[in-house]
Amino acid sequence: MFRKILITSLSLLALIWTAGLAWAHAQLRTAVPGAGSSVSAPSEIKLTYSEGVEPKFSQVTLATEAGDAVALGKPEVDPGNNKILIVKVPSALKAGTYKVTWHVVSVDTHKTQGSFSFTVAP
Repeated sequence: MFRKILITSLSLLALIWTAGLAWAHAQLRTAVPGAGSSVSAPSEIKLTYSEGVEPKFSQVTLATEAGDAVALGKPEVDPGNNKILIVKVPSALKAGTYKVTWHVVSVDTHKTQGSFSFTVAP
């Protein structure tokens, strides 16, 4: 009986542990400008993830409401925190709604992606 309980307990523990690993992808925690926010024209887009990301294998794009691409700088991580990806916006954005689309590769090589919109106020 003890052996059955031990095997069941160890199996359950292994299942819980591996399920936790499946969720260990870089999830977007915060964004500046934030999703759904109305802001003055930002000079950069700052994305903070749940774990470190590799800027070399990550991409951030910005598009107008009409779908026109907006030129951005190269993604870079914050020198003090590789969970923060920063992309410079080289020219002032006009008033309107913009869509940020991102995909990142975390330091443990998992890929995640997403998008959100924000508005530049007149």
